[in-house]
Amino acid sequence: MNSKPMNKMSIVTAACFGLCGPALALANPAPGGPGAPAVWGPSQKSFLGTSASNASRVYFTGYRGILTEVFYPVLDTPNVQDSQFLVGDSGGTWVDEEKRQPYRSTRPDKRAMLWQVETSNDAHHWRITKRIFSDPARDTLIQRVTFEALNGANVSQFRLYYLHNPSMDLSGAGDTGTTVVAGGIPYLVVSQGNRHGALAVSSGWQVEGGATMVSNGFVGVNDGYTDLLGGASDKTMNFTYDAATDGNIAQMGQISFGGSTATRYAFDVVLGFGDTQTKAIAAAAGSLQAGTAAIEANYVDEWHGYTGGLNDQGGTADDQYYLAAMTLKTSQDKSNGAMVAGMGAPWGETKGDLNSDGMKEAGYHLVWARDLYKFASGLITAGDTASANRAASYLFDVQMDQSTGRFPQNSWVSGVPFWNGTQMDQQAMPIILAWKLGRTDLWPKIRKTADYILANGPRTDQERWEENAGYSPSTIAAEIAGLVCAAEIARAKGDIAKARTYYAKADEWQRNVDGWTFTATGFHGNKQYYFRINADFDPNDSDDEITIGNGGGKHGEKWIVDGGFLELVRKGVKRPDAPKILETLPEYDSTIKQTIVGKGDAWFRYNNDGYGESNTGANYPNGDTGRGRLWPIFTAERGMYEIARTGLGSSGSPYLNALKAFSTPEGFIPEQVWNETATPVAGWTVTLPPGYVAGTPTKSIAPLNWAMGEYINLLAAIKANRITETASVVCMRYNACAIAPASGEAGVTFNADAATLPGQSVYVTGDTDALGMWDAGLAVPVNTDTDLYPIWRNTVNLPASKTIQYKYIRKNADGSVTWENLPGGGNRSFTTPSSGGKIARNDTVVWP
Repeated sequence: MNSKPMNKMSIVTAACFGLCGPALALANPAPGGPGAPAVWGPSQKSFLGTSASNASRVYFTGYRGILTEVFYPVLDTPNVQDSQFLVGDSGGTWVDEEKRQPYRSTRPDKRAMLWQVETSNDAHHWRITKRIFSDPARDTLIQRVTFEALNGANVSQFRLYYLHNPSMDLSGAGDTGTTVVAGGIPYLVVSQGNRHGALAVSSGWQVEGGATMVSNGFVGVNDGYTDLLGGASDKTMNFTYDAATDGNIAQMGQISFGGSTATRYAFDVVLGFGDTQTKAIAAAAGSLQAGTAAIEANYVDEWHGYTGGLNDQGGTADDQYYLAAMTLKTSQDKSNGAMVAGMGAPWGETKGDLNSDGMKEAGYHLVWARDLYKFASGLITAGDTASANRAASYLFDVQMDQSTGRFPQNSWVSGVPFWNGTQMDQQAMPIILAWKLGRTDLWPKIRKTADYILANGPRTDQERWEENAGYSPSTIAAEIAGLVCAAEIARAKGDIAKARTYYAKADEWQRNVDGWTFTATGFHGNKQYYFRINADFDPNDSDDEITIGNGGGKHGEKWIVDGGFLELVRKGVKRPDAPKILETLPEYDSTIKQTIVGKGDAWFRYNNDGYGESNTGANYPNGDTGRGRLWPIFTAERGMYEIARTGLGSSGSPYLNALKAFSTPEGFIPEQVWNETATPVAGWTVTLPPGYVAGTPTKSIAPLNWAMGEYINLLAAIKANRITETASVVCMRYNACAIAPASGEAGVTFNADAATLPGQSVYVTGDTDALGMWDAGLAVPVNTDTDLYPIWRNTVNLPASKTIQYKYIRKNADGSVTWENLPGGGNRSFTTPSSGGKIARNDTVVWP
């Protein structure tokens, strides 16, 4: 006998041409609201996706085989916490929670974001197989489900329940759930404001004693989970409430098997959305009526159209490369081209509706210009320039402050700032992206941002880890590259004055970055290395202290080492074999590198990082006990650096293999992986908690879109034997890369033996556009370093088979220019070789 009373439900019926209108008065509401506080789903995803076209605005994720956040109508607005099956036997002796069972999540077609998920309990003789996708033509999520009875059992021996926990409009609180009949189908409808969802099953819900077995309840009070498994449970569904109003609600229904005694039973679960209840039900009904098999085929065809247009990197692109590109495509909002950092909230299962600042918990489904640049660059590499162009337009048309040219720390998809700090790399990276795409149409807005960099750089209020102010190698690298790209766009638009200004400042910062961020009086190794961030201009002064965010403590600034100096190479500002780059590698590796046996090399963000689980495994945030773990993005960054250093793509292969090893079984690359227990520097012990395996994803987030983009970039770099992500105009300006001459060009290396004083630099100019047409402000720098001086060197691609006249000039610290003194006052000249050829000019320069 059931221990709880059965509530006979009075279901709201809707005519409205088979659909529903406004909700009617309900006879049997659930008591006990608002329910337990809401939390979000875990952020290690086992699947995610959306349709490849823009008509449907539904984006979905899953954890351990069950649905977690489902976003609608934009990618910063989840409307579901989780949604799963509960499986019991007909006698009411047990109930299994689906997410706690063994699972397997695969893609039947490796070129589509169609997911097949299996969950099972062999001991209880059942298996569920779901094919999960969205309807390309409607705002509907579809699960094509097959329930199997194993080991001689049949479906009549089971009770199957679907438990749906909505969190509408980025909030678990304030939802209202009702049961509504439309077109003869009972829908579980949920609403908050203008966000509405409607859940239905093709098989219909079980009917017992005249009552349809569906219910709306408050979480932790009288929801379906509490009904079946909470308290003194009888493992039988007893509650059938019509509605639960204004709280953290959950809805549940028992699936009807229609009296079948077969071993398999197939049905569909559809979840429709709309800005009215009527539209949500219409979306779900439309998908059921159209036929889910046909919808699935259309969904797959759309993804085939997308992946078929990608660059296969000469046949080297693998399944994970295509998954990375599709993941990035999935993470682009269809309304305006924004791209979010990740489709989840790190450590979401312990995060509620509000963060520590009292703001809505937005997780990683916000837009950071830096992250967006990284994924958009990956998509350019992958051949998807259309998505990258939409992202660039979003940055300058939506996220950028139109009056100042400034980009916020991050923003909602709408462009409204969330955190409003200033990170100077995020001012520069949109400009680099625009240059890569040839977006000269954005010039008026690019000019504002470039001017903002001039006025506020090179110092940043926050560097790429969003915590500290000062002079950061990674930030300055981006600023230099951004200004060079802005100068190139200015020249293309005929604004020569701006081009001269941007080149001059970029060159000044490139000459001085070592003097601001490289110390000879550090703590580690031989004490000579780039460090994470310098509070002032002097890297060798008495040690300033900085307070690390996330409970990392207070430390001498030169104590903190990170991999930001490699951005000087990646952004094209320094040669990979520049002496100070090479000088820093031993300190970087000895301080924060780990080699995970059987997987590969990985690095911490920086020593004393607090952004991660505690040493006991407790989720972040956890007071002052957090420990940042190993980040796979640094494995990718190092792989690309090694390719640049050696000129051999094969140098990156071990790092690509490590990225694969650090990935989830589905191929998603996480933000962080567990480290081995170690004390990499004195006073900072990072423990591997019991039950976890080094080199596997932590509970932060997977996938991290930044990491997925870096997989694309690293694979492409292996194929190309160079870093394809680097803007060529930057690395060629600073003699930091070799770019093969285009058709009709020849490569000319200028070697100038020229004496200078501190603060002076050498340039070459001449009678061709690439050399600045005798304009000192557009001249090309010939670069030197401690291993080259007094030789100043650079390679410039010039028109082939052409007589070129040129001269060297010296620029002084005050901006004045001295032209070299040639006999008779003439010019130097030579004839370039034919297309594709190379030549060197070895000149001795005498100044007046």
